[in-house]
Amino acid sequence: MQIAAIIMAGGKGSRFNFNNIELQYREKSLLPLGGRFLIEYVIDALLASKNINKRIIAVSPFTPHTKSIIEAINPPIELIETPGAGYHSDIKFIIQKLKLGITMTIAADIPLIKPEILDEIIDKYFILKRPALSVMADIKLFAEYGLTPTIIFQSDNGQKNIIPLGINIIDGNSIDQQNLDQAILISEWVELIYNINTVDDYFQLKKFFIKMKNH
Repeated sequence: MQIAAIIMAGGKGSRFNFNNIELQYREKSLLPLGGRFLIEYVIDALLASKNINKRIIAVSPFTPHTKSIIEAINPPIELIETPGAGYHSDIKFIIQKLKLGITMTIAADIPLIKPEILDEIIDKYFILKRPALSVMADIKLFAEYGLTPTIIFQSDNGQKNIIPLGINIIDGNSIDQQNLDQAILISEWVELIYNINTVDDYFQLKKFFIKMKNH
């Protein structure tokens, strides 16, 4: 089954200290990597996914440069401006405005994401048969690659510290429900832990990216 997907590119990037690094744009989705912007890699993955048939990029008043650059690139993806009232509030705004059903949301700053990974996550969603799914990773995977997460949760059994990776799926028909039954998919994809929240994350990403290119 195919679903809609939204690239969330309207956040303030409050955990990323732009004062500590010299950049052309102070918007996370426009951080440069390999001669491209981070969001361009995410766009490529969405366009190549077999399980996604409706693609949207969400910007906000906090990301005017992202909006301008996406308009200039003009990918075959719908561009929508949200109020910028917060991540979850903006998702609800888009789902209700566009009357979306099952919808994947993806942070704009996961440049190593691949279409095969997106497709596998979507397949898992339909297997698990819950209205919502959140993709997370064990904190040990972050430690293995020298990354320090900024948000940590405990697994349901309290045995693991798990980190949200910025990829979720929700049934749009359930968007108003409180205490939604949510499945947790524990990911071992290294590509997904490079979800850029801090300047250190970005530096680690650039090192890993160069290492990948040299292999």
